[in-house]
Amino acid sequence: MSTQAEIASVLETAVQACAACRHELNDLEVTAWLAAIESFGPAPTTKFLLNWVSTNSRKAPTVADLRKALDPTFVEEETALERLYLLVCRVGPYDAPKVETTGPMLSRAIENMGGWARINEMMPDRAEDRFAWNAFAERFATAFGTARTQEFQDSLLPPERRPALPTPKGLHEISMRASRTEADLLLTDAGSAPRG
Repeated sequence: MSTQAEIASVLETAVQACAACRHELNDLEVTAWLAAIESFGPAPTTKFLLNWVSTNSRKAPTVADLRKALDPTFVEEETALERLYLLVCRVGPYDAPKVETTGPMLSRAIENMGGWARINEMMPDRAEDRFAWNAFAERFATAFGTARTQEFQDSLLPPERRPALPTPKGLHEISMRASRTEADLLLTDAGSAPRG
């Protein structure tokens, strides 16, 4: 477990790396860096910062840059949209892809857009209708931005209090769940009916 002194030292390194590029961190950025240092650990974050300063002297490092370097599940919005399009084409609405395939950010964005089945229903063919595709891409950008905010807010919570990631559900799973709920209601109704 990292000590508070180690985390404070790495945060100071991040502040200095940004100051060297004439960027002063605001309170929200400091909070984001603290959460990132706790998440990735002091040693990998320090290594990233030292590498950044030696290769990118004009641009201040951001938490997004750190995540791109250290988090294999991190994806940019455009990459996530392309991955979503390919998944919809390959998988279809009946069986949803696993979180390991989509990654946490894309799973959140899928949930924010109404779920896997809903995305399959509303995603247009990008080759056939460019206007509909652009409207879908804008809606996805909003959902993806919300997913980033949700992930940042969750990162501020202690690990044991973070909510579980939403898992995409296909039409098969949704219909099985609906059938079970309906069967439970019928059993409940049959149990409460007056006996004659």
